[in-house]
Amino acid sequence: MKFKNPFTKAGALLLTSILFINCSDDTETLNESDDTGVAAYTVADFKASLSNAEEEQDEACFSRNLIAGQNEVVGQVTIDVNQDGSWTLTYHTLEGWSLQETHLSLSPDCENPTFPVTKTGNPKVGKFEYAASHENGIDTVEYTIYQDSFSWEFCFAAHAVVQGPKGEETAWAEGESFDGKNWAMYVHAFLLGCLQQT
Repeated sequence: MKFKNPFTKAGALLLTSILFINCSDDTETLNESDDTGVAAYTVADFKASLSNAEEEQDEACFSRNLIAGQNEVVGQVTIDVNQDGSWTLTYHTLEGWSLQETHLSLSPDCENPTFPVTKTGNPKVGKFEYAASHENGIDTVEYTIYQDSFSWEFCFAAHAVVQGPKGEETAWAEGESFDGKNWAMYVHAFLLGCLQQT
């Protein structure tokens, strides 16, 4: 004759519940620790219909040309510091050009940049920390970066896919060359001049 324990099923159910709760708690902790390493940011894109990028260059506290096809100026990449301590990097294209995709990577160290690159030194644009796709006709894209410890000196690589009179082109904010064998560039940003504007 088999002895039936009425608490066996209840005990198994209780043990399963405890394990599930413990696993859920671990998952939340892991997600929290993952999120703390990523700087918060927002992206906005719109049609500004800029006809002259030089006007934007005068207004922004930091500016670089946006170069497409290695030698054509198609707009500007500007940085402004906001009252709340965040800062906004903006892609502007000239009339006749629009932004299809934007990719942005930051490095606190300019002597040994930490951009995602291949073994040969070419940037891995698909691995950049900040990225967005845009609808047709978008000529202005803003990335607002919120950082606990803002540094006035850093490097950034601002890449874009732009649409122009001859079709789609790759574009970069004008700066120093990556070590690889393509024409990709990154920018050394020194923003102490922005202190006077905040």
